[in-house]
Amino acid sequence: MALHFIEGNQCFADSVDEISADFFVFASKHKSESGKPALTVHSIGNWGKAEMGGKDHSLVPTNSFLLKNYLLALQKQKGQSQLPYDVCLECAHHGPWLSKPTVFIELGSSEKQWRDKKAAEAIAKTIISSTSIEGNFRSAIGIGGTHYCPEFTKLVLKTDWALGHICPEYALPFFNEEMLQKAIAFTKPKPEAIILDWKGLGKEKVRLVELLESQTLPVLRIKALLG
Repeated sequence: MALHFIEGNQCFADSVDEISADFFVFASKHKSESGKPALTVHSIGNWGKAEMGGKDHSLVPTNSFLLKNYLLALQKQKGQSQLPYDVCLECAHHGPWLSKPTVFIELGSSEKQWRDKKAAEAIAKTIISSTSIEGNFRSAIGIGGTHYCPEFTKLVLKTDWALGHICPEYALPFFNEEMLQKAIAFTKPKPEAIILDWKGLGKEKVRLVELLESQTLPVLRIKALLG
């Protein structure tokens, strides 16, 4: 494992792709209007227009097992350090554009949390202890739900499913056959299923069902998996 520092906004750090590595992990700060304390992990890319780095309608390779290992470790760190933070997945929503598997692990969501040494240590300890693409898990992609993926977060924390790319409800207008195939191709290990947050599909249910009918991967509903 090698540590690199970069100048400027990480969302535009396409030059990182020149570094020799098997995959990239960005330790980053997360910002939201709510300012809610959160420890998050996510893949990167843009389902639609690239407004925060990357390329339009383009996803970056990711590893679902690494994402799961980080999420589980953050949940453990939260308990051990008694951190009043949400631990959650996020959907892909920004750059940079890179050709190698990439994961963002973030501390949010305001300057108050960015200065929280215990929370920052939780991120650091997670990276040190749990940077692994190994695990007895099942890989999948997710479709539906909100930006912070509460149902998919529960699934990853409570079952053996590991999720790579997740397309939220607000990005479904951009979700077509091309983006579906990119989500599958850029999630490693190879997905065993497509998992739907059925209630989080909004007005796109009928179109998505028709789109997914031609797929060979099984299409599962998250409610059934959580029981």
